[in-house]
Amino acid sequence: MEQHLPAFLWPLQSHTALEYFIAKDVVVIYITVPENIERDVARQSLRLALTEMLVAAFDCPAQQIRIISIIAKGNFALVGEQELFISMSYEAGIAIAAISAKNQLGIDILRLTPEIEWQDLARLYLGEQKTSEILAAPVLNQFRLFTKYWTQLEAKLKSNGMTLTEHENQISAANHHLLADTELFLLQVPETYVASLALSAMQ
Repeated sequence: MEQHLPAFLWPLQSHTALEYFIAKDVVVIYITVPENIERDVARQSLRLALTEMLVAAFDCPAQQIRIISIIAKGNFALVGEQELFISMSYEAGIAIAAISAKNQLGIDILRLTPEIEWQDLARLYLGEQKTSEILAAPVLNQFRLFTKYWTQLEAKLKSNGMTLTEHENQISAANHHLLADTELFLLQVPETYVASLALSAMQ
């Protein structure tokens, strides 16, 4: 059965997002941004939203919060000496982030723009089995199904510190074991987007 998680619009749904994070130790928030905004500007706006959320969640000054990006490690936040896992993703018009107190995670979002040529991407990165499943679906549903599988793959790889360099059929046995322990969720985002979250079991 497909699992779903809410995503909360910040700051409009800030109170609900904070309650969810306190109860579940994980939360997804997103902000809307101008479609032509530069990625660095969107990234800074998203980091500000995350900082605001952590200030409220931990009842601490903003000076005690650091959001850090390290190559090969990804993003994480320090609240005092406590480390939290973070993953972020950007698309035209939206920036989204997940934060967890317990699990490494990955998040990915795509805009539903069917004009892109997705069939070759599916064969290269998703493998023939998933590509055949997509092509067997009604034509109007095919691109949405592709975006679901694509964001799930990206999220899984991010949550395990891996990059998108080869399709699933070529991932090593050791990495398959890691990915098998990854829990996947479809996120409830605006209908013109598809987004997935992956939570990895702690090693």
